[in-house]
Amino acid sequence: MFSVLDSPDASVDDLATNQAPSLQHHYDFFGFVFHRLAGIFPFVSRFHLEPSNQLKFILNCCMWYVASSMTNNTGKQILNAFRFPVTLTFVQFGLVACCCFLSARVFNATHIRRPTLDIARTIVPLAIFLIVGHVFSSIAISRIPVSLVHTIKALAPLFTVMLYRFLFKVNYTSDVYVSLMPLTLGVILACSFTFSNNLTGLACALGSCLVFVTQNIFSKKILFKEAKLGDRNPNKLDKMNVLFYSSSISFLLMIPMWMYSEGHVFFGSPLQQDGHSSASTSLSTARLVYYFILNGTMNFGQNWFAFTTLSLTSPVTYSILSLLKRIFVITMSIVWFGQQVSWTQAFGIMLTFFGLWLYQRAKHDIDRSERSSPTSDLLPTSNELKRM
Repeated sequence: MFSVLDSPDASVDDLATNQAPSLQHHYDFFGFVFHRLAGIFPFVSRFHLEPSNQLKFILNCCMWYVASSMTNNTGKQILNAFRFPVTLTFVQFGLVACCCFLSARVFNATHIRRPTLDIARTIVPLAIFLIVGHVFSSIAISRIPVSLVHTIKALAPLFTVMLYRFLFKVNYTSDVYVSLMPLTLGVILACSFTFSNNLTGLACALGSCLVFVTQNIFSKKILFKEAKLGDRNPNKLDKMNVLFYSSSISFLLMIPMWMYSEGHVFFGSPLQQDGHSSASTSLSTARLVYYFILNGTMNFGQNWFAFTTLSLTSPVTYSILSLLKRIFVITMSIVWFGQQVSWTQAFGIMLTFFGLWLYQRAKHDIDRSERSSPTSDLLPTSNELKRM
């Protein structure tokens, strides 16, 4: 689902836009809650109960992990009963845009800038990547377990290194290639039970991973470099503005696609979509709406708390936290759905985690190789690429 991080190793599974150069996100959510509580209950300030920076950091990490897990698991819960993945993606973009606008108005988290031609030129190409990537991701989640989707997305470092090596002639040390071996083998073992009957889900998960890796390269150093929204521009977009505009424009651009693929079902068309003659679901309308709102809110929340966590720590620590978040999301999805995991799959998932850890250890060599590349001015470092 989606995210707007430009930090090292931002993980590719948050909602959407991990690549925009922007101002740090300094909004103190837990400080805001404390001052509100102090206004209602005077003893809160009298006894100096304001959380320390360390506690705020821990709480932000916990909320980030929980929101990411809830986003993926509620999305799967919706798609188990409501088999319309394009609709889910379409609604997610709309709800995240609404949450961005409300957070700016109600909590003064940021100032939403007025739309300009420069913003449109910059965000529209980004939105196209987001639409394709998230539709692939939603289709994958509708067909295979969330844990498997995220295990496949862990292949992002492999695709990144391959792209650099074969297209841009970047040379890496042997440690980098060694780290990719358990990563690749682990994903193959984790996918072993689904090769025969879930090829569409596997292909869409791989497609989503490839789209986001390509998106990072295109947007971080080419799209945003050419647009006049870079770090030296006093009018540059902060992360919340990028999230707002990317989700809003993606929502608008998806209208024709949604109407053609699934929207007609909701307007009484006799045509069928994936065997459904109507938008029937095993969930009641009220419960389905609840799940959609919860999913959209959590989708926004994972971005919010990721921004705040990044502002409270170093990029290296953040990249490690992103790795731990992927482990948390995979584990929680297995528990949430009571998924039966074979020993082969469990070993594959653990091998994938081990490969990601080795890759993290080799990142110094990776960054040095990419900085020494003759094309480095046009390329992001691996730190800017690892987020799905």
